[in-house]
Amino acid sequence: MVPTRMPFLGNVWVTTTYASTSEVLRTKETFVTNPRNAGRRGMAGFRWWMPTTLRAITSNMLGKDEPDHRRLRKIVERAFLGQNIQSMQIKISGLAQTQWDILEREAEGSNGQVDLVKHFSRPFPLAVICELLGLPEQDRSKILRWGVRFTNIKNSLDLFRAFPAIWKIGHYFREQFEDCKSNPREGMIKDLVHAEQQGEELDEEELLATAFLLLLAGHETTVHLIAAGILTLLRHPAQKAELTQDWSKLGTAIDEMLRFNSTVQTTEPRYVASDTNFHGIQLKRGDTVLPFLAAANADPLQFENPEKFDINRSPNQHLAFGSGIHTCLGLRLAKAEASTAFQLIFTRFPELELAVPTSDVAWSEGVGTRSIMNLPIRLRPGH
Repeated sequence: MVPTRMPFLGNVWVTTTYASTSEVLRTKETFVTNPRNAGRRGMAGFRWWMPTTLRAITSNMLGKDEPDHRRLRKIVERAFLGQNIQSMQIKISGLAQTQWDILEREAEGSNGQVDLVKHFSRPFPLAVICELLGLPEQDRSKILRWGVRFTNIKNSLDLFRAFPAIWKIGHYFREQFEDCKSNPREGMIKDLVHAEQQGEELDEEELLATAFLLLLAGHETTVHLIAAGILTLLRHPAQKAELTQDWSKLGTAIDEMLRFNSTVQTTEPRYVASDTNFHGIQLKRGDTVLPFLAAANADPLQFENPEKFDINRSPNQHLAFGSGIHTCLGLRLAKAEASTAFQLIFTRFPELELAVPTSDVAWSEGVGTRSIMNLPIRLRPGH
């Protein structure tokens, strides 16, 4: 591990190996997510200036330890099971086709060139999670605008600028909760509202925090998986050809994209609950540790030739979705969406290519993420 300083967090220890990252994520007794369980004030010292909605959404289950984490996760798991991802596959395929039709029309108006992020890899996963939540289709464009403002936060100024969008999202969800109570509709919002109405499972603040987390985390990872995956395949034409000739390799290919790109570079910070010697470093109660997923996924002690992109890599126990009790709930959904997207894109346009040099692709380096901001593509060579 190495010491460094991070925005919002201050001085932290960053894990640099697969072993240390995995151990921090799995050892819930020593490394906790609620700073108060490690003798820290956490967000308490800042709550006086935080908008009500921001205070609520920061109290989601990612910042909870047991037993609160298990209670909240169980509610979300139950809602996910009620939506069965396999039964959603037809809807996922239909939403992908619809969004690709939109992208194709955009390309026709600009000589075959179009931004994959703006017209597919961002709106498609958002449409899927809105469908799962049961949010009205006509609201997706404004949800997309709000979400983009919140996901591009890199510093305190960006956070301040995002306050209006955060408030709008919170107000919107509260309206949806009230409407759902009197007019139940299909989707996970209904299940969450029902849990809140039981009184003991979910309070009003947790309801808002959980809905916001599902909306944001439920599509953001997939946005980056699809965009970075397309770019990676275009940069490795032999691997792309091998995959498109044998789609049975898609599962291992997606896992390798997740490991190789590691666009979600870190998880939520962990706090040391008691003094401990960890991999030769003496940690004190209250110290902050940041599990660095990108470092773990590039560790040569865990992955042979980690700098090489290999769609046949097996085993591939990457940590792109985290590990331990906080493993991403939406991993199956993200893989299902990515699988649908890659087959659709390269079946419809097998000669799709980058419209700019690789060096001109714009990346955003937010706190804990490295994602593609826009990806100009050309649907057919020569356009």
